[in-house]
Amino acid sequence: MHSNYAFGGGGLFHGGAYHRLGVEHALPDCSISHGEMGRKDFFGYIFDQTGNAEPDIASLLPDLVAKQLAVDNHATAGYPDFTDWPNGPTRSTHQTQYYVWLQRAYLAGLRLEVLHATTNAIICDFMIGEGIQESRYGCDDMTAVDRIIDESYAMERYIDAQSGGPGLGWFRVVHTPAEARTVIASGKLAVVLGIETSNLFDCKLTPRNGDPTCDEAYIESQLDHYYDLGVRAIFPVHKYDNKFTPGDGDRAFIELGNFSNSGHWSNFTLDCPDPQVGGFDSGDINFGGLNTPRDVYDSPAAVDNSKFPNAPLNTTAMYLGQISEPPLVGAYCQNASLTPLGEHMIGEMMTRGMILEVDHLPQWSYVRAYELLQAAKYPASGSHGRDNNGALYELGGVSKTGLDVCRGDTPGQAVQGFKDKIQFIKDHGGYPAEGFGFDLNGFAGARGPRFGDGVCPAPQADPVTYPFASYADDLEFSQPMVGNRKLDFNTEGLVHIGLLPELIEDARRDAVDEADLEPLFRSAEGYIRMWELAEQRAAELGR
Repeated sequence: MHSNYAFGGGGLFHGGAYHRLGVEHALPDCSISHGEMGRKDFFGYIFDQTGNAEPDIASLLPDLVAKQLAVDNHATAGYPDFTDWPNGPTRSTHQTQYYVWLQRAYLAGLRLEVLHATTNAIICDFMIGEGIQESRYGCDDMTAVDRIIDESYAMERYIDAQSGGPGLGWFRVVHTPAEARTVIASGKLAVVLGIETSNLFDCKLTPRNGDPTCDEAYIESQLDHYYDLGVRAIFPVHKYDNKFTPGDGDRAFIELGNFSNSGHWSNFTLDCPDPQVGGFDSGDINFGGLNTPRDVYDSPAAVDNSKFPNAPLNTTAMYLGQISEPPLVGAYCQNASLTPLGEHMIGEMMTRGMILEVDHLPQWSYVRAYELLQAAKYPASGSHGRDNNGALYELGGVSKTGLDVCRGDTPGQAVQGFKDKIQFIKDHGGYPAEGFGFDLNGFAGARGPRFGDGVCPAPQADPVTYPFASYADDLEFSQPMVGNRKLDFNTEGLVHIGLLPELIEDARRDAVDEADLEPLFRSAEGYIRMWELAEQRAAELGR
């Protein structure tokens, strides 16, 4: 939600979820950071153009030297015209969770949101080190995490002020499942704070001067500190290797940053779990020339990349030959598992009743994490969609859902996958409910439109029309606006979180029965049950 405070806070991600001086200051023209016609928005340009594919890095070198793209990227107008953004499906570096938009989703029935503080130091170092964008504070992951946590509480106070005073707002940060139940029962939105970043607690695989000594005592103190701040959900790792585990092994262009972050070559192998357990480290390696598997995961770094923050392009260009080599084709995975320190951290999270987010763990770490979870009979969150062939639900955990975009010849295709998933959860002893996992503001894109040339294999009919009633039939929705711009879910998709009502309405129109979507509206209950079980097991495990 507060990704504008990530990446050094200098505008790589544009637009705030709120601003004390109003929307004009929260969502202004993005040229202040992205440049004229978005030509300084390199990260957005690469990600929006290629997604998880391999971009042509070499072709961008002249633009990087010039510090701006040679072509127009996007129109920059913010409030009140919003010419080209927000646009969740196609503009990854712009705000999609402004608080008024979030409120519209809340009015449609959203009652629990997990707000993960996320950032990436290497992206920040590159953009700032090359002078393409500025920073307001350091690029270290935990600097951004701390700011995002602070801003989450500040936004709660801001919404309180808009609602009449302290405690009266609809946006409530919660610290226990009991508190979440109370908030939801009062008709408000329960918000759970989490952390999703690579250099968790500044525990880099290759420490730099000034970094902490990451031992068991330090990890325990950090867990206590962030627990006291209200954090309840934590990913042990995100994209890049750290002291706890290898990174998720995503082979997209962002994987280049792992080399810059640690000074280690890529560490992929064909010796993988059998059967493989999915995840980001599954399949071909885009940057085959960077792959040199090592026997000891935390051995000394092969390359000194300590100069990267101050000279990122020159440091990276030394290895352009390796970066330009062709992909390696095969069923690859990361060549290491959880470290002893990583296992200790997971154990300590369990004794605190914290929610373990497992979906960015690479395959061998994922397998080992489940061994620990099963031994402790402890639930987990698969918020990116992994369920370990149902083992997640057998432990009382939860995952995320999505709805098919296109409709078929017979009614119900848009929700059939959701119905099948609910049955799968029931078959594995889980609570029959599942919520959305949008990952908005996390460079994951958003649900696209159903109408448009080439979007669906067959012609589509029955677009969302206005007005329509909420699922609970307690509210009527009219066509949404952002400033002067009228939004069309049918041709634009999930432009921002506030179009959640349209997403649900579109699915309702295809559903055979209203009850098909009912498990979606039990998803907050499912999450709270998982959290209650985590606290129960923590009490039984002791500290």
